[in-house]
Amino acid sequence: MEYFALTSKTTGHDPADVEPALRRAWDACAAVPCPKCHVAAGQYCRNPIRGVWYVTRFHKPRQTAADVPSVLGPVGVHGLSWARGTGVFAWDDRLIPAAP
Repeated sequence: MEYFALTSKTTGHDPADVEPALRRAWDACAAVPCPKCHVAAGQYCRNPIRGVWYVTRFHKPRQTAADVPSVLGPVGVHGLSWARGTGVFAWDDRLIPAAP
């Protein structure tokens, strides 16, 4: 979670239930490769901008492949998204850390 902070809008559910679900969803995404940007399991997703790869949030197809909707749906969250970051980061092959 070097580049992003897990967040969610207020869902009406107990935050004690939402936070662990967000962490499980993060770890589930990290465990599968991305069918959109073709990174391996364990790597951040990436988007090209002017020929350079940049780190981006988990793409929706990766979230679907990781079955994130079944993890987050019960706590009223409709997908992983991130708080605004503090910059743009060039993509490299570093591994995604496990959610704390």
